[in-house]
Amino acid sequence: MAKKFVSNRLGRFAELGKSLTKATGHLALDKLGDTIHKAAQKKTEVENFHRKAMAAKEIIKSMGELKGALMKLGQMLSITEDLIIPPEISKLFTELQKNAPSMNDRELDQVFKESFNKLPEELFLDFNRVPMAAASIGQVHKATLHDGTHVAVKVQYPKIVKAIKNDFENLESLKKVVALIFPKVPNIDSYLFELKRSLAEECDYHKERESINFFRESSFEKFPQVKIPKTYEELSSGTILTLEFMEGEDFIKTKSYDQQTRDSLGQLLYDYHNFCFYELRCLHTDPQYGNFLFTRDTIILLDFGSVRTFNKEFVEDYIVLLKSIEDKDLERYREVLLKFGFFEEYDTDDLFANHLEMVHELYIPYIQTGKHTIPKVNPIDLVKGFVDKIDLKGRRSPREEFLLLDRAHLGLYTKLRGWTAAIDWVETKVQGWELYENL
Repeated sequence: MAKKFVSNRLGRFAELGKSLTKATGHLALDKLGDTIHKAAQKKTEVENFHRKAMAAKEIIKSMGELKGALMKLGQMLSITEDLIIPPEISKLFTELQKNAPSMNDRELDQVFKESFNKLPEELFLDFNRVPMAAASIGQVHKATLHDGTHVAVKVQYPKIVKAIKNDFENLESLKKVVALIFPKVPNIDSYLFELKRSLAEECDYHKERESINFFRESSFEKFPQVKIPKTYEELSSGTILTLEFMEGEDFIKTKSYDQQTRDSLGQLLYDYHNFCFYELRCLHTDPQYGNFLFTRDTIILLDFGSVRTFNKEFVEDYIVLLKSIEDKDLERYREVLLKFGFFEEYDTDDLFANHLEMVHELYIPYIQTGKHTIPKVNPIDLVKGFVDKIDLKGRRSPREEFLLLDRAHLGLYTKLRGWTAAIDWVETKVQGWELYENL
């Protein structure tokens, strides 16, 4: 039987506390590894990994049961694949959405009655009560309209808004979850503020419907191969969203496509990403695999709950940052990094210079003409090598825009890497820059 959903602050704090205690217990012996004789080193590594996997399972179980902000953190971790955490543990996070407990029939009926004063079976010709997917804010059901049209119906969990508010009242617990997975993390207050803002928007299905309509109308002419479902206003509310049912293959299946097809899809995804950022100044920022479907010549985008708008000044400053990397202009690079909050005035010139060298190496594909695949080097390893040399404790995190911008970029990166797609990195980037003058 599914565990009862806990929304009150004390209950959520207690449930998370139990998981953190268990997870910390699994990891507590890791510090003893250095004192063990070298002959037992391999055995120690295996035991340490086992403890980390057990700790991850405890946290993931809690994320799935509590949903809300905790589950969203887990979903964010899932898109990193093996870039940040071991692939075996990353896979556990990827499974989080598939295995998250769904609401029961009584809770489902409650949401429909509050929105329409009707049961789902009274609104639709057919309604499958078994959800197709369960996520951090709600779950999705397949249904049929009375004219025979198939639709997807997204239903928000009861009390999820209250639960999310309570999660952010327990900020220290959220920080402990992050610190357990990333021990050297700096101050993340600005990112948690952004996560709070983003989740509040995700709970408003009226806003999501507006976002879907905006992207659909803005994209169709330039990107007819990017498909976005239409919405049904009369069957939607603040907690229920009815959309056109669209079919395609998941990302894992696309890895078996021939290389030419993968290259084509990769170019389409990259060009559309640049169009959204530079021209629309608005990005779909939930890149987990479940929000993308594919055919051999189209990309289907789903779930526009997490969308980030960027003002013109931010995009202009971001272009300046990229240009300073291309030109290896240290003075300009330092200026914009300080503006974005990546470093502090007291940081040394050597620190900025070393950082520019590292980033320039990662940036090489965006400079080379022709079509290229992503370099095999793991960018996170390069960043980690740099970060290990500086003390992050007490440092502020960059501006809040980077939480979702980096999330969208990482999602793009992992898909292009998974396809081993050879694409033109320059053309649509330059086209985007040309929309902004005097930079």
